[in-house]
Amino acid sequence: MLGGVHLSNNTMKKLILILAVVVLTSCGSGKVVAEKDITSTTDWLESNEDNPIINVVQKVYANDDVEIIIKKKLTTDYVKIMKRKSKRIINKRTVEH
Repeated sequence: MLGGVHLSNNTMKKLILILAVVVLTSCGSGKVVAEKDITSTTDWLESNEDNPIINVVQKVYANDDVEIIIKKKLTTDYVKIMKRKSKRIINKRTVEH
């Protein structure tokens, strides 16, 4: 019974299979396919004495999203660049240690 509707075993199995495919597909696109330390090439990033940059890592995901993790003494910045349809989306999040 699903929301007051009776479903046969065959229909339930198909529904579970479809849900499993959707979940596995979404998990696969979030998989890291490449990770690289790019600290030596980030002279353009501003670092200050109070919160200096320790290292910078670039991650590339299966769905072509790119995440740059900027680890500093007191904080870590996560910058994720995503391309959806014809626009680019940039999300930035800062976490304090």
